[in-house]
Amino acid sequence: MVKKKNDIDFAKGFEELEHIASWFEQGEPDLEEGMKKYERASELAKALKMRLDQAENKIKEIRERAV
Repeated sequence: MVKKKNDIDFAKGFEELEHIASWFEQGEPDLEEGMKKYERASELAKALKMRLDQAENKIKEIRERAV
């Protein structure tokens, strides 16, 4: 099964985002690497937000059926 772009493993994506944040906190001076990491972090943040939105919508749907 092929995963969609927004079908990210939440825990792994969040862990990767934490690693990127740690890299920036260390103050590495490599501008090019920083730009790549910033771009990846932006992609991860967007995908993780989409997963959270999907989960929230699913919870709302379940609650509405339960009433």
